[in-house]
Amino acid sequence: LAFADQAGNLAGTLFPLSLPPYLLFLYFICQDCNGLSPTAKAGFTSLLAFVFATVATSVVAVKSYGLNLANVDWLHSGAEQLLSFTNVCNVVGLKLTLDAYSAGGGATPPPSGGALSSPAFKLIGCAAAATCLATWAAAGGVLEGHTQYLGGAGNLPGGLWTVGFAEPANALSVPTWTIHVSSLLEWLLALGL
Repeated sequence: LAFADQAGNLAGTLFPLSLPPYLLFLYFICQDCNGLSPTAKAGFTSLLAFVFATVATSVVAVKSYGLNLANVDWLHSGAEQLLSFTNVCNVVGLKLTLDAYSAGGGATPPPSGGALSSPAFKLIGCAAAATCLATWAAAGGVLEGHTQYLGGAGNLPGGLWTVGFAEPANALSVPTWTIHVSSLLEWLLALGL
């Protein structure tokens, strides 16, 4: 149960060992008695979708294209966008929790119906599906190893920064880099709340 391209290193070994503690963490934070907002519960739960999508896309990258996940832009960013959606959901959900706690004097909210019933969870799934569909459509229905995420929308013009050198085939598109940077910025924002 290791990443297909990480099986030979420490990350591939530690991954399956990290699941039981995280599942236990999810069990406890999803209890209504702790007062966590349904949006935050959905965010922490959808992190599992990111993990499983990363494992699945890693296997597809290696088996279908003979490349590691980092070199298949459309798969890489498709998985990473789930992390961005999850981070936004966590930041908003934790802010809602703090606001509710401050306004209510620490009162426990009524039962939420669980993380999966949150509209945020459905929104994350729909947004991820929509961007994958948009990438497929922009590529003319044919997705290859180096097909760019969202058809390369938002990329810089060819040759702009290469200073006479050809851009490597595995260069990530600007939208993929944006997703990576946004993951960091989302947590910096959360620290400021």
